[in-house]
Formats: sequence, structure tokens, C-alpha cells
Amino acid sequence: MRGFFRNRVQSRLLRVFVLQLVLISIVTVVTVLAAGVIAKNLLVNRALEGEADFFWANREKAADFPLAASLNLTGYLSDDESNPPPEFVTSLPLGQHKVFMDDENKIVHISSRDDLRLYLFFDDGTVSVLALYFGILPLIFVLVTMYGLAFLAYQLSRRAVSPITRLANTLETFDFERRSANELNLQGISVSRGSETDILVSALDHFVERSQASIDRERNFTRYASHELRTPLAVIQGSASSLELLELDGAPGRAVERIKRTCRQMSDLLNTLLILAREQKDNNTDVITEVNPLAEALLRQYSQLHADKEIQSSLEIAAPLAVAAPDSVLTIVIGNLLDNAFTYTQSGSVTLRLDHQSISVVDTGDGMEQTLLERVFEPFYRVNEDDGSEHQGLGLSIVAKTCKNYGWKLVVDSKVGQGSTFTIYFVDAPDQCVDGSFNSAN
Repeated sequence: MRGFFRNRVQSRLLRVFVLQLVLISIVTVVTVLAAGVIAKNLLVNRALEGEADFFWANREKAADFPLAASLNLTGYLSDDESNPPPEFVTSLPLGQHKVFMDDENKIVHISSRDDLRLYLFFDDGTVSVLALYFGILPLIFVLVTMYGLAFLAYQLSRRAVSPITRLANTLETFDFERRSANELNLQGISVSRGSETDILVSALDHFVERSQASIDRERNFTRYASHELRTPLAVIQGSASSLELLELDGAPGRAVERIKRTCRQMSDLLNTLLILAREQKDNNTDVITEVNPLAEALLRQYSQLHADKEIQSSLEIAAPLAVAAPDSVLTIVIGNLLDNAFTYTQSGSVTLRLDHQSISVVDTGDGMEQTLLERVFEPFYRVNEDDGSEHQGLGLSIVAKTCKNYGWKLVVDSKVGQGSTFTIYFVDAPDQCVDGSFNSAN
């Protein structure tokens, strides 16, 4: 890819100049050739007509007025017995004609007065020489001058756009996925101070600095907040476990259970925030996780958390599934899909399906319309039957982000009144989704 943009821009610029030169050359050649034709046919005709009129006017004044006899022009009269005109032209009508005479091309102009005819012969080679001198040579000079100026303009234009080309090439070849934006060095691009490219480079540098500072602040805040919250959460969980030993019944027992459930949710939220703070996935592809036992444990866990609902949970395993990813990542992805299914299913069933290439979470909840499907992976967005939308959290957005980072394909198929199906394809993902589905990877 390096240098591709530069070559592409220069090629386009060169094509534009070549096209201009071709068009201008065609117009110039046609114009000059047309001028040559006009010179040969119109101007020579006018000149011969003028010579004939001049002869007849003087012939009326003096009967012995001599005929034209020069290097290029020769005259004959039809009644001149001493020097008669060539016999082959006597049958030609009045006007101008091209004839071949004495191994040369001639232009003959025939006019008459009374019973006499005047034949004026003009050397056609002279006209061709004149056309060369006054047509072809100026044409060559014009074309050479035009080509030289166009080449100079091309060089100046290429020099003018070269800083922009280098800037675009630098941005195009920079790997934003693997490198931090603050590593982007635009100072090596030599530009004139105060030029448009200099202003653009300065603006980009300033934008990168501000963006990187904002990203660093958000990442540090997430890390610090997650770290500081883990200790009190661990204390609360330990205290709740101690209270469970008292075997409390009624409202105190339910309160302890709510405390433990809330602590688990907060712990999952902290893990979610930490994943958001990462810009790249874990590149350790040697870690292989057996998904089947993990999925079974997660389904049991979320079934217990939502035991107050009339929901029947089931696990369907068609084949063993192993994924090249840490179990913590798969725990958050599958857990968020299960939590979403149990949350939006008041009664019915939640089914977890596994095969050798994918995992699906199927619920019989209310389902979603297509317009809602297109926003289901937005952070802090969910649908509520009462007011249309309310705070949701980051669960599904984390699932979508993780799938994108690991190259997995996340597909949602939902129908109003029938439920939703969330499927993650880890390998051999289909090129297109079935009708009515939404592909979050697009």
C-alpha cells in the first residue's frame, strides 16, 4: 500500500494533462489544416480573379497589354496564335481548376470577355510551399511550445500537490488498529509555512493530540474507577456470604440475596468497563476455551438469578465447541446475551444452543421491530413497553465490540411477539443473514 496513493494521484494528474494536450493538439491541427485549405482554395482563387480583372481592365485601354509571365504565374489568350493555350484546357468551363501540366500540378483560372478567353496558370507547388511555411511550421512551433508549457505546468502541479500526497500516504499507511494515534508523526512532511498543507498538518496534529488526551482520560478513569471499586465490592460480597451463614429467612434473607446479586452485577459491569477501555483484543491465540461446560454453568447461574420468573431454560448441544479466546471474554459475551434474554422474557423459555461453529441464545420474549434492531447494540439503549426507552447499560454493546475485535459475526433475528435469537458465528460465518435479521458486523 505504501506509495499507492502517491502513484494514484500522480497518475490522475498526468492523465488530465495528457488529455488536455491531446484535445488542444487536435483542435490546433484541425484549425491549421483548415486554414491551409482556405489559403489554397479561397485566397489563391481570389488572387487569380484579381489578376484576371487587372488584365482585362488594362486590355481595354491597350490592346497590346502583355500577358502575365513570371516564375509562378503564366497567362494565355485564346486568340494568340503565336503562343496558344494548351489544347486540353480549352474545353474546360470558366472558373478555377487543377490540372497536371509539364510534370507539375497547376491551378488554372479561366475567364472571358467578349469572345476571348484568358487562361492563368499558377504553380500549385508554390501554394504547397506557402502552406508549409505559413501552416505546418507555425503548427509545429505552437505544439512544441504548448507541450513545453504543459510539461512545466505538470511539474509545478505535481510539486504543489506532493505535500498533500505525502500527508495522505502517511495517514493511509498508518495502522490505527495496532498503534496509538500519538505515534502519528506528521512533522516529517516538508511544507511551506503558511500554506494550505501546513495549516492542514497543524490542524491534524492538534486534533490527534486532543483526541489522544481524551482517550487517555477516559481509559485512565475507567481503570482507576474499576480498581477502586473492586475492594469495596469484595468487602460487600464477603459480608453477604457471612450473613448467609446465619440462615436468615423472610425479608432479611431476600435482602442478603439481593445484595449478592447486585455485587455480581457490579463485578460484571467492572469487567465490561475494562474491556471497553482496551483498544485491541488479546493477541494470545494459544488460549483455547472449551465453551460447552462454560455455557452450561452460565445458563445455570442466570436461571437461578431469574428464578422468580416462569421461564424454562434449556441447553442444546449439537457438537463440542472450542474457541481461541480467554474464558473471561467468552463469559462476558455469553453472560450478557443470557442476561438480555432473561431480562426481556417475562414467561416462556430461554434456550442456549451450541454446535461446532456457533452459539445461539433463543428467547420467547416480546421481540423487536426492525427499527429497534438497528439500535440494539448502542450503549445505554433499550426498549421499554411503557415509555419507549430507558437506561440499559453496556451489555449488548460490549458483545458487539468484542465480536468485532475477535472477528466473530454477530447476528440477530427478532420478530415482534415471537422472541429474539442472538447468534455468534466463530468460524465459517454466513455471507448474508436470513430475511428479517440484523448483522451487527455490517
